[in-house]
Amino acid sequence: MKSKLLFSLLAASILILTACSSGSSNTTSENSSNTSSSSSNSNVSNSSSSNKSAEKKVYGLNEEWVVDGQWKLKINSVTTTDYRNQFSEDNPAQVVIIDYTYENIGYKKEIQDLYMSPDTVIDAGKKVAKTYPAILTTYPQATPEGAIMENAQAAYGLNTESSEITIVFENWDNKNKTHRAEFKVPVTN
Repeated sequence: MKSKLLFSLLAASILILTACSSGSSNTTSENSSNTSSSSSNSNVSNSSSSNKSAEKKVYGLNEEWVVDGQWKLKINSVTTTDYRNQFSEDNPAQVVIIDYTYENIGYKKEIQDLYMSPDTVIDAGKKVAKTYPAILTTYPQATPEGAIMENAQAAYGLNTESSEITIVFENWDNKNKTHRAEFKVPVTN
């Protein structure tokens, strides 16, 4: 029980830090593009258009999201569970277990090794799901450079029964740049 509480506190802290700091990086990139000359503005527009199109890729089941020199991540499966936590006040329409694998291919930070968990899960009714206190077999771990975290799991309570969900991961790289990936994956029983 202590590990579940510690994991929940760690996950909440990461989400808060990510949310607080992501606004400042967007402001910086907007300010730098506004102060550049008109000829470089067209270059910035072209490069940001290509970056946006690359970022808009939607990944599927078992497709790898690779951030060069940082990490690789893929969703292995999303399955339903009949388990309901007797102590939870939530009454989700469906509980899903997201199973994913990530590899640290060069991410280095002084505070913590690479740790990845879903930032947002959206059900078929376009509603944001909440984490759910289900029984998991493998919790995500801080993963040192060169190591792989296989079959990490996260549980979410969906408001709407769904045959497909959207999972968003967002993480900072070594240079404090945010990277985001969206996965649309089927839910299986």
